[in-house]
Amino acid sequence: MKQRVSIIICTHNRAESLKQTLVAIGQVQVPENLPTELLVVDNGSIDLTEEVVRETRLPNIPVRYIFEPRKGKGYAYNRGLAEASGEIFLFTDDDVRVPTNWIEAMCLPITQGAADAVAGAVRLAPHLERSWLTDFLRVMVACTDGKDRQTHPAMVGANMSFSRQVLQSVPSFDVDLGPGALGFAEDALFRLQLENAGARIIRADNGAVEHHFDEGRLTKAQFIDIARKMGRSQAYLQHHWEHASISHPRLRLVAVVLKLYLRTLLDPRVWFDIPLPWHCGYVTRINFFSQYLKERHKPRNYVHRGLVRITLPRAEHQENITAIALGS
Repeated sequence: MKQRVSIIICTHNRAESLKQTLVAIGQVQVPENLPTELLVVDNGSIDLTEEVVRETRLPNIPVRYIFEPRKGKGYAYNRGLAEASGEIFLFTDDDVRVPTNWIEAMCLPITQGAADAVAGAVRLAPHLERSWLTDFLRVMVACTDGKDRQTHPAMVGANMSFSRQVLQSVPSFDVDLGPGALGFAEDALFRLQLENAGARIIRADNGAVEHHFDEGRLTKAQFIDIARKMGRSQAYLQHHWEHASISHPRLRLVAVVLKLYLRTLLDPRVWFDIPLPWHCGYVTRINFFSQYLKERHKPRNYVHRGLVRITLPRAEHQENITAIALGS
């Protein structure tokens, strides 16, 4: 029995990198029982992304260009889901190189009834390896080969797939999370919701992709920025999805800031341009408490560990208010 596969790539201002990703997808083997389409969702790019996609002709897969103007990867993901025709959704990013067996490795467990979703492995491109990249830092650049990843398979947008049927329980990605919004965790929340819905999620290392991001992301400043976004995203999850009630968040914020200051005095390495796991950890905690103080008085967007958002995203809520004011 044939099942159609929809590959979804969400992209923003990475035309040159996207071009290389499309070349790699053009070399993928497409199983006869898995006819495949490729959807490139342009999330408001102002570079040559549209031109690159429209001029792409792959020998194995038809390519469709979709423009999503609303800022945020969550919006782009949801637009891709709405436009796709497949029974299986297969995701990757615009700075990834996929192996030739990618479609089969990531979709076969679903077609065989062994899984509802597949968490594919993501490895750093060889030229991006650094001796100082600890497991903690590798996670920050979406690498999934750290310790304990088999027990809790991480579904990351660079390499994941799931059946259309799961959308009956978890219909969309949260648009307040991910790049273009708070920065991270749109895929992490989706995985948590799938688990709560009883979906079977397995890891597939045989379909590992290589992450070829810009080397500029391996600077201390970039890791600090990632740590900030991780903290803010975690705070959102704790308030809106976990319904956490954290006591004395202001005092905790001050305490973490003081600890960071003292630790900085004791470790001169912090002044060098090499990210330190402990430093990133403190930055994450600081931004967690800062964001929690902003979120804690807002109405929760989910019932406790809910599968469906119960409030409108802020941007859509404002659009509704404007429409009402205009009498439309």
